[in-house]
Amino acid sequence: MEMEGKVALVSGASRRIGAAVATGLGARGAAVVVNYLSNKERAEEVAARVEAAGGRALPIAADVRDRSAVKGMVDEAVSVFGGLDILVNNARTPHPTRPILELDWEEDMLSQLQIHLGGAFHLCQEAIPHMKRRGGGAIVNMLSISFRRGNYLSHAYGPAKAALRSFTMSLATELGEYGIRVNSASPATTAPERADDARRERLIAQTPLGRIATPEEVADSVIYLCSDAARFVTGVDLQIAGGRDMAF
Repeated sequence: MEMEGKVALVSGASRRIGAAVATGLGARGAAVVVNYLSNKERAEEVAARVEAAGGRALPIAADVRDRSAVKGMVDEAVSVFGGLDILVNNARTPHPTRPILELDWEEDMLSQLQIHLGGAFHLCQEAIPHMKRRGGGAIVNMLSISFRRGNYLSHAYGPAKAALRSFTMSLATELGEYGIRVNSASPATTAPERADDARRERLIAQTPLGRIATPEEVADSVIYLCSDAARFVTGVDLQIAGGRDMAF
């Protein structure tokens, strides 16, 4: 229970990696805000798993693109749990996978920047003052290995994640003096909920470890970045990809 007494907020926590991170933090003793956009039932199921694992949980609906909604969520979290120590920016929406000439700037490109960079920006601005009052904290911004390589299916998603990586490094530089560590995590595709055998085999063939990660395996690495075990780690991007897309 090494995170007992810590308070964490995980955006986009109602499913898959976000849900696994929330549950893993709860299993280590943290109180966890389970943020979700619209699926209340699924968020409440995650909250129940957090509590069953030994933590405390508070599901809160908020669109991270809406600054007032983010402020309300953080204020409620601090009111209920007494502060905020950990922020995991994981919220996302489906991204377009079309060629450049078929994309629209506002509907496709700007919408991805708003959810990934804008959502993290709003949450960080609201969370950081509370972390300063607690004497430090940890922020993890969820990226993807896809932003490191050219892929015409990621015209909107990749640049949004690249912007979030730059934001991560800037924050790490500014906030170190306050004991706030800021890192990012870049997972590969996790085990798909639905995938044909051909796609599954293709993903496995591209991965030196010879399998696809589960959300829980990704969550363990994210939780490491949130923990005191990573107390001298800031500004890094941790690739959680089983060896896919290795880079110097």
